[in-house]
Amino acid sequence: MRKTTISILSIAIGSIAASSCMRKLEVVPVEFKSAEFVFRDSARAEMFINNAYTDFPADVSGSFNWLDGNAMLASASDEAMHVSTNKTVPSAAQRMSAGNWNPSNMRYWRADDGAGNIGSWMKYGGYHGNRKPNTVLKNIDLLPNTTTQRFRNRIKGEALFLRALYHWFLFQRWGGIPIVDRSFEASEDVQLPRNSVKSVVDFIVRSCDEAYALLPAEPYYEPSEVGRADRGSCLALKAKVLLYAASPLYNRAGEDTLTSYGNMDATRWELAAKAAQDLVDLNWYSLYRPGTNPQTNYSGLFNAWGAGTTNRELIFARLRTPNRDTENDNFPAGFTNARGGTCPSQDLVDAYEMADGTLFSWNNTAQAAAPYTNRDPRFYASIIYNGARYTRFAGQNNYTFQIYTGGVNANGNAKTETGYYLNKFMDYSNANPAQNTGTVYHNWMYFRYAEVLLNLAEAGNEVGGPSYIAPGASAGLTPVQALDLVRARAGMPDVLTTFSRRGTPLNKETLRDLIRNERRIELSFEDHRYFDVRRWMIIETLPKFIRGVVITRNANGTFTYNPNVQVENKVFETKHYFFPIPQIEMNRNGNMVQNPDWEL
Repeated sequence: MRKTTISILSIAIGSIAASSCMRKLEVVPVEFKSAEFVFRDSARAEMFINNAYTDFPADVSGSFNWLDGNAMLASASDEAMHVSTNKTVPSAAQRMSAGNWNPSNMRYWRADDGAGNIGSWMKYGGYHGNRKPNTVLKNIDLLPNTTTQRFRNRIKGEALFLRALYHWFLFQRWGGIPIVDRSFEASEDVQLPRNSVKSVVDFIVRSCDEAYALLPAEPYYEPSEVGRADRGSCLALKAKVLLYAASPLYNRAGEDTLTSYGNMDATRWELAAKAAQDLVDLNWYSLYRPGTNPQTNYSGLFNAWGAGTTNRELIFARLRTPNRDTENDNFPAGFTNARGGTCPSQDLVDAYEMADGTLFSWNNTAQAAAPYTNRDPRFYASIIYNGARYTRFAGQNNYTFQIYTGGVNANGNAKTETGYYLNKFMDYSNANPAQNTGTVYHNWMYFRYAEVLLNLAEAGNEVGGPSYIAPGASAGLTPVQALDLVRARAGMPDVLTTFSRRGTPLNKETLRDLIRNERRIELSFEDHRYFDVRRWMIIETLPKFIRGVVITRNANGTFTYNPNVQVENKVFETKHYFFPIPQIEMNRNGNMVQNPDWEL
């Protein structure tokens, strides 16, 4: 890490990370000369904490395709394959899928990080952003005596949460990382060693608890406060880091305490379940369900911003001003300006259940003949498939997709290799990349209520099975009840009905499988699957490739499907459980230790 100074502070122009409610948190462009100048004035201090929200991963671009080459992390997992019209330069997702990355060539983000392009180690979820809340915490006592205690507490609570969140982004990728809990002077040597997994987890959890105690005991309502980190944000981060800590990748024996606890302790699941239950008990959030149509309830969640909308599912999120950047990056073939982008895999498509809760199977003759009929409503909200019909799509009325061989949407440099295009997050009825017209709201949710319910279901089931309730809960949910809430919003049958229709007994093992698949579907393309299969340590059992479908249109208008086409290899080695420490960081910090098997 670099030597850094706080005596001269420069605040960049930028828009802010919006969060738990509806409004956009404004940042005033300004340059500050010193800590004394900033924190002796409460308005300038507030501008500074606002700017501390602007180095998150979602700030890479206006699109959700953050990776170098305009790809999504989903395309580095078994969720999707990245298709680009540039066939000569592979995207970061393609390099990761092929195993062609190492400590010296790990360009990760599509935007220059200003620090040698060393992934997210410094910027966009790294130590560059972490410096800002540390500066607040060091200088908070400079605020004038006229400043209210509530304001002081809120600013300090925000800073504690943001510092914890930046450490989380680093931990999720690298495991044990150096804990940087203070600002350094230019004269100081910051050749810091890495801290253990336990130390980092404890630090994040402790920071969340401290922030929670300082932040207001009620949701924000004032226009100047809406959108900031709040108590719900603290509980959501705490629940997530404890869920990871309890998972097999970290909760295991071994000598390397930089990538695991070094021992296995089942009670870690109890802590994770309790943290998720505490957020439920806060009673600030609910699943987004404005109407009676499950498909539009789910799809609308990701664009539900602006006047007259209410979205209490959002806990902490990044709001972009209206744009069509995500639509541009994933625009299907068959249109002007098509790019292909994130093309869902057949593996993911097959994971969507039938509408009655039973499993889809290509061995079922009726299902194989009409594979896109009567599926989980979230399938239609997330996937563009052959025969998908839209009342209005990119300026065209009553549009039907032709992704069969020779079809309009299966030709050109942007054509899908998997047989599918991405629909989740998109609003092609209002955004038209073909004509460069129309804009829509998008929000990237770092934490949302459905994830918390799934965290609660997973942790509770691992502790005590389907009927477990965290001790002391005021609105206790069993894993089954938590899962039922998520499925009900999607229009899917409850757990007991689902298992009955499948002829499957309800127990800890079968519920674990359902929970994991529910995460795969509900949280698809939200940067969960890549890490989930690693923390569960099941990635080595997955196929080493992803499948696509080849569709043939028959003379009578019917279709024949071949769903077993291998379209992209997915290389996984044990070193890929964690990212490599950037070599530039290894070279300048003699106390740094590389992650296992990544040494050059």
